[in-house]
Amino acid sequence: MGHTIDHLALRWKDAGHQVIDHIGPSQVPDADVYIVHIDLTVVPEEYVDLIRALPNAINGQILDISRRKFSRLILSKEDDYDGPVIIKTNANFGGVPEYNLSSEKHYLTLNWWATTKYVNPLKYPVRENISKVPKGVWKNENLIVEPFIMSREGDLYYVRYYVFFGDKEYSGRIGSTNRIVKFKNSVVDEEIPLPDEVRQWRKDLKIDFGRLDYLERDGQYYLIDVNKTEGGSKINTEYSEEMDYLASGLDCFLK
Repeated sequence: MGHTIDHLALRWKDAGHQVIDHIGPSQVPDADVYIVHIDLTVVPEEYVDLIRALPNAINGQILDISRRKFSRLILSKEDDYDGPVIIKTNANFGGVPEYNLSSEKHYLTLNWWATTKYVNPLKYPVRENISKVPKGVWKNENLIVEPFIMSREGDLYYVRYYVFFGDKEYSGRIGSTNRIVKFKNSVVDEEIPLPDEVRQWRKDLKIDFGRLDYLERDGQYYLIDVNKTEGGSKINTEYSEEMDYLASGLDCFLK
């Protein structure tokens, strides 16, 4: 099972709910609750009017999670910033979902940075400063540059996360020896308090279900990722109790 929603659906079925999987914008069945789960950064235009017309649509108001929509960290090459920087895609998760759907592939060429729509999200490049960023990056609307402000303690780099479904939520932080911290390469996962500011981000984004990744540095919080179709191939074995808890959040949409 490739997504968190698959694990939640199993629990809803066990609880006696009928769960219908539907693909495409036509012949949508009647339901008490709809969960918009389209694994793309921007929901395709052919779905937009349909989603807006659906009653009780979970994640029906968040149709674009590109970084330029939420990041307050994006740099330009003229910025007076002299610290390390990280190169990311404007699209979520390195642009992988869009890349997998596209027939247009990008190979390493001399102008790759100026044209690519995809960067391996496990290997986002980090450069010493703005001057070390390849020139093509600044010309490519598919890429962004942010300060690399990763929290570090000893040998580990840390990213904080906030997971939620309806009125159920939990937060933690993962640590990795890899400076590009992901659940896949983490060696530490611990529960931490959720700052009110981060919970407010969720309200502002109007997202009902998903995960926000953020950093803390010198008492300041920085949102770095918005996930509305979170992956989860190992969730049942590693996060079974958390999935039970999140699945109960469906009740608040059925009231």
